Amino acid sequence: MDAPSARDALPGEASCPICLEYFRDPVSIHCGHHFCRSCIERCWEWPTAGFACPRCRDTAPERSLRPSRELARVLEIARRLSRGEALGTGEEEEEGCQRHREPLEVFCKEDGALLCAICRESRAHRSHTVLPVPEVVREYQGQIQALLQTLKDDRDKIQEFREAEMRRNWEYLEKTEVERQRILSQFQGLCLSLEEHSRHLLARLGELERDIGKVQEENVTSLTKAISRLDARIQELEEKCRQPARTFLQVTRDNGMEPPGPAGLGKENLQLPPSPLPELEKKIHHFREENILLEETLRSFQDILMFELPEKMTVTLDPSTAHPQLLVAPDGSSGPGPGPGTDPPADGPGPGTDPSVLGREGVTNGRRCWDVQVAPAGSWALGVARETPGSGGETPGSAEWELWSMGLCQGQFWALTSLERIPLFPIRAPSRVRVAVDYERGQVAFFDADKRSLIFAFPAASFKGQSVHPWFLVWGEGSRI
Repeated sequence: MDAPSARDALPGEASCPICLEYFRDPVSIHCGHHFCRSCIERCWEWPTAGFACPRCRDTAPERSLRPSRELARVLEIARRLSRGEALGTGEEEEEGCQRHREPLEVFCKEDGALLCAICRESRAHRSHTVLPVPEVVREYQGQIQALLQTLKDDRDKIQEFREAEMRRNWEYLEKTEVERQRILSQFQGLCLSLEEHSRHLLARLGELERDIGKVQEENVTSLTKAISRLDARIQELEEKCRQPARTFLQVTRDNGMEPPGPAGLGKENLQLPPSPLPELEKKIHHFREENILLEETLRSFQDILMFELPEKMTVTLDPSTAHPQLLVAPDGSSGPGPGPGTDPPADGPGPGTDPSVLGREGVTNGRRCWDVQVAPAGSWALGVARETPGSGGETPGSAEWELWSMGLCQGQFWALTSLERIPLFPIRAPSRVRVAVDYERGQVAFFDADKRSLIFAFPAASFKGQSVHPWFLVWGEGSRI
């Protein structure tokens, strides 16, 4: 094989099948294939069933790594051939100094060059530190060995750290799996409990319905019998009225009958049976009162879920959308606050030219929420705004924007849209309001963030695929959110 073909073939034969680079610290395994020591150790770091060769897949029950010194020497030849260097040539392979033809016995540390005895005495190296080659080799080998030991220690530390990190990661994954199973178990238990309670309540309702049906049947039967008895008496009296006068007036005292006339007709004393319906109404009312607490608990649970499920987002104000009367920092980090001369509208917040501003961040999907610190007095409003199709993006609060908001105006809380306002009556004025948006359901809800209780939720609306932005409005001296 000539030199060019050798240079083409040797790099492939001297390359590790794993990293595809020249072998570093080559070793052979049980099947005879060679790999870098670090590469095969990484492959066998987490064995599942024996130690398989990455190349032929032959498996051994035990790990076996044998250093390959012959391959290391071939590797050095391959490196030199790949760099186009000729073997057996070069200054370091020469047996003597090219200039004086003397053996290279000493080494100049300042110039980093091998010297012969004649070069050593020359003016260029006379003042330099010159040592015998074996001594310099031992010195440099000692330095390299110290550096190698440091690198190996660092590598071992990193490997230990990596293994510790992997163990911790597995522990965290196990903890998350345990948490997942705990959540599933809790919600499944809650669902089963609610289903069981639902079946119990429906069974009680079924019993109540059967009682109502039974009472209705007995009541109707009793009243039907009374009606039949009265029908017979009515028919008897009608037939008597149709008798001839002699027969009609004839009195047969022998049979013990009273003479005809009002005194002899006999008076029917109508007595209606007692109605069972009031008792049934009491049972229904009692059943309803028993379930009021359950309904309040379920409603509170739903409110907590609505409060906790949305993802919390940070809102920064967009000065470009701020009303001229509002003071907003250019970076949107503070405000809004009313500027000088800002007076509250006579009829409270609503469409028009109110002093409002939008948040930069828009909501286009999922559940999002943000908390707003509000003043217990003054006048303010907050919520979300959606730009209507075809609008020019004028000041929020104009006719081109649709609003879902709540606010405080002159001591009264309101739920506000672009078209209407609904009075609200919270138990106490909140100091922090959470605005929650469920984009897919089209729901906007407001909570007292400290009590985690629902203040008001708008009925489901459609945002029509458009971005919904946080919206804020303040007016009046001292008002700020």
